[in-house]
Amino acid sequence: MTLLGERENLCGKSLLQLVSSGSAIIAELLRISSAVPRVFLYDVRNEKNMYAQVCFDFSYLKEAEEYENRVNSTSGLLELDTEFLETNSEFAKRAYNLFESMIKYWRDVDVFLERLDKGYFIHHSIENVLEDTDGKQLISEALYLYGVMLVLMEAKLPGIVRERLVIASYRTESSSQLEYIDQVCKLVRRTESSKKREKGIAPLEIMFSRFCTERIQIVAKSILARLSTDDIYLTNAAFPAPEMTTIRLASQAALIFIILYLYPTTLKSEDALMRQIIDRHFCDNWIIHIYMGHTVNLAQEWADPHRPYRAARLAIANVLTPHQIQKHSEQNTTAIHQAIKQLDHFLTEGQLTEQLLLDHMRALLDCCRHANAALRWRLLHGEQSDIPEFFLNKSTKNKQMHLASGIDAISLLLKTSQLEYKLKDMLQKLLDTKSEKWSFCKSQVIERMHELSDYFTGEKALARVRRDDNLMKWFTQLANETESLSENEGHATVMGRKIHILIDALQEVEQFEQVDTNLQMKSFLADTREFLSQMVRITNVQQSVMTILETISDLSYAWAILPNFLHLLHDRIRAEPATTVLLRATFLKLASILDLPLVRISQCDSPDAVSVAEYYSSQLVLFVRKVLDVIPISVFRVLENIVEIQTHKLAQLPVKFETIYLKQYAQLQERYALAKLTNQVSVFTEGVLAMEKTLLGVVRVEPRRILHDGLRKELLRQLAIAMHTTLIFPSLDEHDDSVCIEKKILVQYQHRVLTILDTLAARVGGYRRSVEYVQDYIDMAGLKMWQEETGRLINYVVEQEANKFLRRKIFDEHSSFQSAVIPIPSTIILGPIPSNPNNKTKKKQNHNLTFMGRTLQALSELTSPQRTIYSPNDCAWFCYELSTDDQKKKKQSPPPLFQKLCGLETLITVERSLGVVGLAGLDRLLAFQIVHTLSATCREFKVQAKPIAAFLEHLQCQALDPEWLPPASSTSSSETAKFYAAVTKKLEPLAHRLGSSLLAVGHAQLLRKSITHALCLRSRLDASHLNSTLQALDASLLTDLMAHYQDPQHKPYPLDDDKKNILPELSKLLDASGLSEPFQTIYIATEPLSGLSVVLLVLFLLAAAKLDFTPSLATLVMMNKNKYNRSKQLPLDGFVLVVGVHTMLKQFHPAYTRQLLAYLSQFISSSLSGLGTVSSSKQLPTEIPRELSNMAWFIDSFCRVAQLPPPTHFLPLDILRALLPSSPSY
Repeated sequence: MTLLGERENLCGKSLLQLVSSGSAIIAELLRISSAVPRVFLYDVRNEKNMYAQVCFDFSYLKEAEEYENRVNSTSGLLELDTEFLETNSEFAKRAYNLFESMIKYWRDVDVFLERLDKGYFIHHSIENVLEDTDGKQLISEALYLYGVMLVLMEAKLPGIVRERLVIASYRTESSSQLEYIDQVCKLVRRTESSKKREKGIAPLEIMFSRFCTERIQIVAKSILARLSTDDIYLTNAAFPAPEMTTIRLASQAALIFIILYLYPTTLKSEDALMRQIIDRHFCDNWIIHIYMGHTVNLAQEWADPHRPYRAARLAIANVLTPHQIQKHSEQNTTAIHQAIKQLDHFLTEGQLTEQLLLDHMRALLDCCRHANAALRWRLLHGEQSDIPEFFLNKSTKNKQMHLASGIDAISLLLKTSQLEYKLKDMLQKLLDTKSEKWSFCKSQVIERMHELSDYFTGEKALARVRRDDNLMKWFTQLANETESLSENEGHATVMGRKIHILIDALQEVEQFEQVDTNLQMKSFLADTREFLSQMVRITNVQQSVMTILETISDLSYAWAILPNFLHLLHDRIRAEPATTVLLRATFLKLASILDLPLVRISQCDSPDAVSVAEYYSSQLVLFVRKVLDVIPISVFRVLENIVEIQTHKLAQLPVKFETIYLKQYAQLQERYALAKLTNQVSVFTEGVLAMEKTLLGVVRVEPRRILHDGLRKELLRQLAIAMHTTLIFPSLDEHDDSVCIEKKILVQYQHRVLTILDTLAARVGGYRRSVEYVQDYIDMAGLKMWQEETGRLINYVVEQEANKFLRRKIFDEHSSFQSAVIPIPSTIILGPIPSNPNNKTKKKQNHNLTFMGRTLQALSELTSPQRTIYSPNDCAWFCYELSTDDQKKKKQSPPPLFQKLCGLETLITVERSLGVVGLAGLDRLLAFQIVHTLSATCREFKVQAKPIAAFLEHLQCQALDPEWLPPASSTSSSETAKFYAAVTKKLEPLAHRLGSSLLAVGHAQLLRKSITHALCLRSRLDASHLNSTLQALDASLLTDLMAHYQDPQHKPYPLDDDKKNILPELSKLLDASGLSEPFQTIYIATEPLSGLSVVLLVLFLLAAAKLDFTPSLATLVMMNKNKYNRSKQLPLDGFVLVVGVHTMLKQFHPAYTRQLLAYLSQFISSSLSGLGTVSSSKQLPTEIPRELSNMAWFIDSFCRVAQLPPPTHFLPLDILRALLPSSPSY
């Protein structure tokens, strides 16, 4: 009874569970290593690493308090640190848990060995566990898996990355939650900084020695002694030939390599044992497979003379001389060519039949053995074609190995996989029908024996033979013996011997005269012997043959190597699209990677089986997709030619034309080329569509789905490249500060922006037409694919661009738009911006923006309040047509003319290039920008208003209270003017800073409003029913909500049919359809800001003194904007300022708005009182001061934007109308 054969064997169960947990930990290690955030991978000196100052390594532990003080005291660093920890703390904690699991695993191994040594497990000790078949496998694997964890951790997670992850977790968790922090730090500490490295000690030995105890070393020594002589996995049946010993013992060799570092004395001084190990396991190879495709080069690990492994170096140098290496490479090349030739013979159409398999099973297995052996050596050693320098000497002239080409290796892989696939399929069918076939042959033999017995009775009508009782009885006896044969014979050898005795007897009976002279009888006997032979062949078909074939066809060693051959696979598929049919067998062969990590997990019924199987299966499917990616790429290359023909060569057919023009419109050559290209597309896709559905691990692969996903992936890549490389705009900031930006420069900038957008629209439109053209030839919905992937791409880019406004960043692994199956090429989108051919300046552009960010930046520069004027009547931005200097030269003095720079037409152009989803994405970015600006403005206002809080409180509570009276202590017009002048002078710096922020907010709000107009226009044209339905639904929901809040008990809150809140989904649709109201949006939740209304009053007073009303634009304009210089003076645009102030006040209680309107009305009333004016418009002075007129315009515009009635309770309506510089809106 083996260790695992007894169900209640506590020792076996404990050891199996231990090994199972080790496999699960390794799977988690591989998951984490492939998902490390970029911030932990960047070098500290990398410019892209904005978190370099807060991403610490283990140097933090020496001076933690100093580091924290520096973070807390440096301006902006604390916020950056909080952002870094909030974004990455979850992943850092996950990585820490992994390291902690490794510590616990090794502790459990040590505890198990201690209990085993002290007799905790009755009747079990280290010695008898090593005698047991399962025991020596499991105890070796327990140590081996820990070593694999260390090897993979060092290879996949560099030391600096490990340290940063641990420190990030340490800073976010309390010390009580990090029980093993000291052990974890000891485990993950990088080996590069160790002083032992300078002495030539390998990093692996350093890592292994950190937790290695004396007990572990003793056990490792015993295991090495056992592994050096035994075949613990009993694989002799798979590779029985002596020349294949190293392949047979490959799994065992990986165990030896790892365990040797737990007892490095063998590597250093035990010459005899190392010689035995090398001769048996590494005599013809120096690159070995460790785990899941990870390989190790013994020439670097052991043969390096700078490392202290003298015994290992001498042993390996004895067998791997330059002559031997050349010999092995030449033998491998010959073996590959012979294997390909033999595979071609067996794979010839019609050659491989069921009968051939039964007759030549050994030859077929030998063919598979030799093919896999040659393939394994070539794939492992083909990465390095030069002989390792440690094996060279002065007399060695040729340093290059003669290896078979990569094309031959790929051909061998494909053909070997195909033969193995067919053999497995045929063997499985034979095993499933074995009983029926065996029974059929047996019944045929028995029937023929009875017929022969009856033949010799001489009583048959057509029999011309003398009766022979002896032969008659003898055949009857043979029939009885045949009938006694059973398929379930205890040993197949016994049954085979009986059948061979019957065959020999039938051969001997042919010597009798009665039989020898009868040709019909001899033919009858030959058929009977054939049925008996067939019974022997069927008996030889056992499950063990399938197991042997599975072992032979293992390809897990090449998991990390095959990606290097992807380009060869792609070249072959391009040349022969039918090759894709052969790939299915290769993928099934590669599925053997699931066997190693899952075998122990499945044996103990671990709950980790599902997650581990899903991970490795997903990685396998991902490789399948990479291989088949060549087909969508090839299809899109053909599509480019199709688009070229359709767009530039084929003439549009009129509805009617005369027959004499038929030849002219036929364009036979162009249509032939178009048909040929279309056929190429269908040929490329036929190969994938011909593949059957395949189960790889626990994931079922559907070729049609893979093709569609591949086409989506390539479409995404093409769109990303097009948008990333086309949407590169010039910048107005390229001009020197001393140079004034004239109107002609703005117009040129507008032209270049529109040209870039039109170029992208034409390029993107070509892709869309081509996808729609071929959708029927490749059986897919092209328009649907286009819309979904374009939307996903732009939404992802908007999400990444919005990260600069967010404290908690959204990276790829957390993005709802990113996908592992159809990944958005973030390296392209977030990568460096190509040089702009239209940009002739030497100044650098902003390389930190995505194409959506650059588009928004271009629109912002085109509509900047510093350079343009917004007209509320036209909903557009204008610049001056003629500068003042031009007017002087031409001796003209008419009012200035304006030229439109940006309006609805510009946004329609943006919609043509980026689509509706692009406009909606710009709208979302503007909303993020507004939220960020408002939040920063509120924080800054609190800080800046704190020193003058008493003064602001005095103004609110005394000087300006009550609002319907003139300011306190103002008894005359001169005193009123002095009061407002003093307040303005005191609060001007604060108002100036606040005004800059509010201008940015108003600018963004007006852009949002214009975008909603463009979206609404598009929705009315393309989806009028949806637009009307959304408006009706919005109105009805608002009615229901108002009714609910007025009577919550009787009017329920409006929900959808699934009892879910419908408002979030409706809000998304309203935003996408342009039915939202940006001016009425509440962006942030705020706390009260004392004195805000007073500062806004001062801001309006400052603006009113600098602005003049322009009738053609119906807004207030700074008349010194004839040249848009970037001076320190606040650039004011009346309507933009009003919108910014309204947006700011919308975030607060309505009392703030009421108070501001009261202060503005108080200023007008007190100023008019000082002029001796009563509350009647007929008695106003003939010349109204500009400040009063502008202030009235501010009140009127503010009420229009806020959708409020005029403040008649503060200022009579007639006076307000009379003061307005234009006709009022009421």
